[in-house]
Amino acid sequence: MCGRFVQKDLKDLADAFDARLRHDLPPRMLHPRFNIAPTADIGVIGLDRSGGRSVTAMRWGLVPSWANDASGAARMINARSESAADKPSFREAWQKRRAVIPADGFYEWPQAGDRKQPWYVSRTDERPMGFAALWDVWRGGDDGPLFTCCILTAPANDEMARIHERTPVMLMDDEAVDTWLSPQTPEIAQLGLMRAPAAGALVLRPVTPLVNAVRNDNADLLAPYQPGTAPAPATGSLL
Repeated sequence: MCGRFVQKDLKDLADAFDARLRHDLPPRMLHPRFNIAPTADIGVIGLDRSGGRSVTAMRWGLVPSWANDASGAARMINARSESAADKPSFREAWQKRRAVIPADGFYEWPQAGDRKQPWYVSRTDERPMGFAALWDVWRGGDDGPLFTCCILTAPANDEMARIHERTPVMLMDDEAVDTWLSPQTPEIAQLGLMRAPAAGALVLRPVTPLVNAVRNDNADLLAPYQPGTAPAPATGSLL
């Protein structure tokens, strides 16, 4: 499961994945974002017509091309990798429309007593994550085509299972990114990528409950936090 994530600097993330930023990206996407929620526009890496990697804008929450409307996007932010190849909503995208969502980290909310405490997950080596993703285009609206995407998930390893039973599928090196994006990759190789990272690859730590409110979107959300203490007032919130 992945319900919120971070893209601090889209240009830096693009550089880390040897991708170019498309010139038509909305300016707001080039600002740091520390609390990206479902149905937001996000930066997504795919192959352009020349075979190079480029970053484009897509809405987080997949709308299949055959959908009657786009109202179900918020329910389709994730897809189980074990069944995506067979599910009608994801089957064609699995075969033809694969992408990578670059991220600095993501949040999960394990139960802590009578409430849920947010945790932040990032790579131990401090490199960006590359979530394996699927995308589609819906043409049923009045405002032109709508490009949408979802994150593939896999069963958590023992480390991640402390906070959630599922984890985003993370492509941990450039070879894995190439394998996932290439249209020549056989399905058995794609399936081989659908697993949790190796033990020790991730850092998990609690963060302030201020992340619970989408309007809070600033670097303070990632500051060290001791559960049981009152969160500091939010700064830089989007009201």
